[in-house]
Amino acid sequence: MTKLTRKERMQKAEEMAGISFWVDLRKGRLTKYAIQKQAKRFLSMLFRYVILICLSFIVIIPLWNLVRDAFTAPAVLGDQSSAWIPQQTSKIFMEVALSKNLMNFLPNLVKTLLLTASLTFLQILSTGMAAYSFARLKFKGSNILFFFVILTIVVPTDSMMLAQYATFRNFDILGLIGLVKGNGQGINMTGSFVGQYILAGMGMGVKSGLYIYFMRQAVRGLPISVEEAAQVDGAGFLRTFFSIVVPSMSGSILTVSVLSFLWNYTDTYYVRLLNGTTTSHLAYTYKGLQGNVRWALSSAANANKTWLLSINPQDPFAQTAAISACAILVVLPLIIMYAFVQKRFVQGAARSGLGGD
Repeated sequence: MTKLTRKERMQKAEEMAGISFWVDLRKGRLTKYAIQKQAKRFLSMLFRYVILICLSFIVIIPLWNLVRDAFTAPAVLGDQSSAWIPQQTSKIFMEVALSKNLMNFLPNLVKTLLLTASLTFLQILSTGMAAYSFARLKFKGSNILFFFVILTIVVPTDSMMLAQYATFRNFDILGLIGLVKGNGQGINMTGSFVGQYILAGMGMGVKSGLYIYFMRQAVRGLPISVEEAAQVDGAGFLRTFFSIVVPSMSGSILTVSVLSFLWNYTDTYYVRLLNGTTTSHLAYTYKGLQGNVRWALSSAANANKTWLLSINPQDPFAQTAAISACAILVVLPLIIMYAFVQKRFVQGAARSGLGGD
């Protein structure tokens, strides 16, 4: 006889309870309390499903509108008779978005993914060690330092824009670089991605304060006895962190990695501030196209006579369709990534708030 799992036993018990309820109801053996309990359970389940359907509708409709506009044939753009599915479909706007004149998608995608992956790795390393230090190391002023970490979450990034730009415009470390150069001036790190690497590696990248808080809660949820046993065996701070803590909080690390990858992938603030001349970052390129799509669409259409015969770059509906196609290309890698990690992502987020011993 096959042994049932706990989940299968619970499911079978619920099915038998449902059958018993209807049998008892038909034979008049139910009490008023049992009927009220079943009615409340049904209404609660109905309410949850209604909320989930409404939230799904809110999320899916914008994506569906992007897909609809991007795959609508130029001849029927602006046709209000088909609100959900266009009368004629075409992939011409996706081809235009993939072209060099608009997104230059494949080369820029590779560069963006490499940049995002490296920034994510540096952020996870720096914020993970900071979170472990705040959770386990007790010293004078630790609470004050953690208060400043919380401030990085609360304070708007725009308020620090001038100071951050000035720092990397003349980057120096306690005057040592200027002393070595002999002119008292630092290094200009604007116009490249070096500034972003420094911020990510020092725990000051995009949303780093939130990651430190998130992983600090995860570390506090781990049993400290295992770490103490490792320290008794001679393991130091780093050995304990990488051998004990990191494997134990893999779910939380995955959750933070997904969030870090998402925000670094879509970040335009630091790209514009520290490397405003770049044209290889997908999110930054897309943001620039939103305000100048007519010129880019005209260039793409003039480069391909087939497109020029079908697309009018002056048509606002054509411009909207081109922007929708670009948006799909930007979002598509994130959707694919989330499809593979969504289960572990949700589990890590759910377990992050546990208290420590």
